[in-house]
Amino acid sequence: MKFLITLALTAGSIYLVFVLNDEGPFRILFNLLTFAGIYGLAAIGLNVHFGLTGLLNFGHASFMGVGAYVTLLLIPHAAGREGEITDTGLAFIPALIIGIIAAALFGLLLGLPAIRLRGDYLAIVTIAAAEIFRLLVRDLESVTGGVYGIINFSDSLQIYRPNFVENFAENFELNSSQLWVGLLSWISIFFVLLLLKRLTNSPWGRALRAVREDEDAVRALGKNAIWLKLQSFMLGAGIAGLAGVFLAFNYGSLQTTTFVPLLTFYVWAIMILGGVGSLTGPIFGSIIFWVIISETDRLALLIFENANGQQLAGVRFVLVGLLIMFLMIFRPSGLLGKKEELLLDVKSS
Repeated sequence: MKFLITLALTAGSIYLVFVLNDEGPFRILFNLLTFAGIYGLAAIGLNVHFGLTGLLNFGHASFMGVGAYVTLLLIPHAAGREGEITDTGLAFIPALIIGIIAAALFGLLLGLPAIRLRGDYLAIVTIAAAEIFRLLVRDLESVTGGVYGIINFSDSLQIYRPNFVENFAENFELNSSQLWVGLLSWISIFFVLLLLKRLTNSPWGRALRAVREDEDAVRALGKNAIWLKLQSFMLGAGIAGLAGVFLAFNYGSLQTTTFVPLLTFYVWAIMILGGVGSLTGPIFGSIIFWVIISETDRLALLIFENANGQQLAGVRFVLVGLLIMFLMIFRPSGLLGKKEELLLDVKSS
């Protein structure tokens, strides 16, 4: 029943896009689905941390940023104040693999000192680490491009774009580059879910859930709870790094303002909306979330016809807040989640 209700809400959200947009609904829909795929992938990584292991990670944007910056700096690009061009570099696929590994290693680096903390202490450390990463990227202009960012890197991915994507984009008047990024993000979700399905059904996955529910009991059984947490941190960080790469290619440029704390809380909202601990929940949560974020300004315009842009933005977030409150009242565990997934041991130590 939960799954049918979730499917109905997702289908209703997609239908709402067509109802509220007379011109170019397919273009808007595929734009939303691209963002939904990227953020849904990031939410799956966060679900490994929180849903499976019970780790309160509020610095998810930093993992996405590490994956994006490492990958883009390894391929041909232009960066910095003068737009200094780097013609040499790796092909996209090996650079992507290195970027994912770098994000996972950053998760290990962050986890080593912080993983022994629980609850709000771990949350504070991770959000501080994310801000430190963002400020370092901003100040190291000679390496990362600083506030001027990185540009002219999209061709490294678009050269792999098949002809059918180009033809489909022309028929529906879509952006072929964005369509290719969106398609890759959803393909990545499929394979990541296959991997996580096998892992969660393995003894390793059951050990992670045991860490979430009672870490002391895991230690009593002779398991290394710290190492299990680090493995979870690395796996979720690697998935987030992949999502960060797709986000950069979707924008076509990489700026320090991309990986701000708001990005992390968007991912948290998607995960909670879809259902904590549910593998497929973030997929549906991401689609519904992006329709809510993007289309409620049009609903606000229908309610307040003479409102200006600033007033509409305020009304939009009021409507979003009401929808989230409604969900938390009637489905506090999310659309596909379970109540027991939220009962975590978050005592500080």
